[in-house]
Amino acid sequence: MNIDGITLQCITKELQKELTGGQITKIYQPRARTLYFRIFSATGLHHVIITLDESPRIYIAEKMPPMPDTPSALCMFLRKYYENGRISSLRQLHLDRLLEIDVDILNVSGTLVTRKIHVELMGKYSNVIFTEDGIILEALIKTGHHKTALRTIAPKEPYGFPPNFMRMDPFAFCAEELSAFMTPGEEEELGKWMLQRFNGISTVVLRELSYRTGIDYTRSVDTLSDSERFAWCRAVERFGQELTNITGIYVYTREKKDILFPLALDSLQNLPHRHLTDIQTYLNTYQQQQGSLNGEQEELKKQVGKRIEKQKKKIRRMTAEIKETEKMDLYKLYGDLLMIHAYLPWHHETQITVPDLLSETQEPLSIPLHPAYSLTDNANRYYKKYTKLRRRKEMSQSLYQENETFLHYLYSLEYALETVTDKEEIEEVKAEMRQTRLLSSGRKERSKKESCRQIQSVTVDGMQVYIGHNNRQNDFLTGKKAHPYDLWFHAKNLPGSHVVLACHGQTPTPRQIERTAQIAAYYSKGRNAAKVEVDAALIKHVKKPPHAAPGFVLFTHQQTYRVSPQAPATDDK
Repeated sequence: MNIDGITLQCITKELQKELTGGQITKIYQPRARTLYFRIFSATGLHHVIITLDESPRIYIAEKMPPMPDTPSALCMFLRKYYENGRISSLRQLHLDRLLEIDVDILNVSGTLVTRKIHVELMGKYSNVIFTEDGIILEALIKTGHHKTALRTIAPKEPYGFPPNFMRMDPFAFCAEELSAFMTPGEEEELGKWMLQRFNGISTVVLRELSYRTGIDYTRSVDTLSDSERFAWCRAVERFGQELTNITGIYVYTREKKDILFPLALDSLQNLPHRHLTDIQTYLNTYQQQQGSLNGEQEELKKQVGKRIEKQKKKIRRMTAEIKETEKMDLYKLYGDLLMIHAYLPWHHETQITVPDLLSETQEPLSIPLHPAYSLTDNANRYYKKYTKLRRRKEMSQSLYQENETFLHYLYSLEYALETVTDKEEIEEVKAEMRQTRLLSSGRKERSKKESCRQIQSVTVDGMQVYIGHNNRQNDFLTGKKAHPYDLWFHAKNLPGSHVVLACHGQTPTPRQIERTAQIAAYYSKGRNAAKVEVDAALIKHVKKPPHAAPGFVLFTHQQTYRVSPQAPATDDK
């Protein structure tokens, strides 16, 4: 689900109608990144939820969600400073994904003060910040001076708006004024030029404007003729005029994900869609569908995260043990030299210095001794240490590799949990976790011959591309579905999906290979990186070792491509 500046404008209008003048009667913090406000206004009692979890949003819930028994420190602070306050105004700023709520409340001296709630729905930079007179009181997510943050968010610090806050509202200008901004000689792409200067512009809006005008938004501004430039600006003006007469919200569905927009979009008319009279209806339905999914997803991620930390601790301990075995040969040398010099007189010293007869230089070597034992007994003690460390090294090296492999498997499981989109995918991951005994089962499950859901597929220039979304799908795709001469792709040294280009005896073009590599990079942990290395090999060179963890394979004869991660585009479908 997407909430851009235009969609937030619709949400803001609905919230203004229901909440303006309302009193905050109770505040809770149900989860670490979620806040609940019970507000009583002229229109009734409202359960307002602000969440920064998957798809950050603010909405009015139909009922109060479950609450923890003990309130958090942040919750107690907000109750002290915001409970019983009255919402005097609620507004969106500059068509950005920023919502500012003014709360009038009496302070300890009985003076009426206005405290603000800044709701910033900015993707991974989303936050809820509480201020008074421009100074931060508290925040749902705090960032310190020492972190590589875009700004400091901490109590007693001045509040600063997010970067690019002062971008303009494109719908506040007529076509002539917009065209005057777009001076010839600009070498930027048209879409980037719009995004850098205006709020409310998203990829959805750019694609719609391109569809209406026939002008590709990836074209450079300086390649546009005067008539094309004016046609684009006229389309922006008309788009803004249409937004003044909106009723409800349109919900378009693509790849099991919903796209919200208050207008009927010509560019998405072929997608399944529906119209709702108000956006709160959709947000409540979305929460009911996603609520249990998110809760289960977070619980499983928590379990896998704990297991990852436990596994890393185990590997650190094994690394220290392997490092200790480096003394193994020295202990054997000590034993050999003590046996050679066992005839020497012994006065129960704590060390002895003897020539190293086993080296070419025969330089003197000091050997620590236990004074209670003879030279022969000390030699035997060193031999025992040597034997013990030799066995440890033999065992540790194989165990270390097993534990490293299992850690990589846990990382792949963590990635799969981060990318699940529905209940069916959650169930597949749970089945995999039961298979690897990471999740206990109340009863012994009947083994199924094949319980893998249909694999996602897209088409790149006529060739089918299959994408596994978890380790069970990866195993099925690579081991069962793919043919020996299909091409297999996977992000190098990163958790991610197995992606297969189904060649069916044909030789793929360089573009087909590059696009498939980009898709494999996108469906990996490196999705947000500028460049990702992707390995590609024929399926016949990809083998799953016996008893290996789900999703684990070995491959040879691979080629490595360095590409920019890209989701499957509309024209890939």
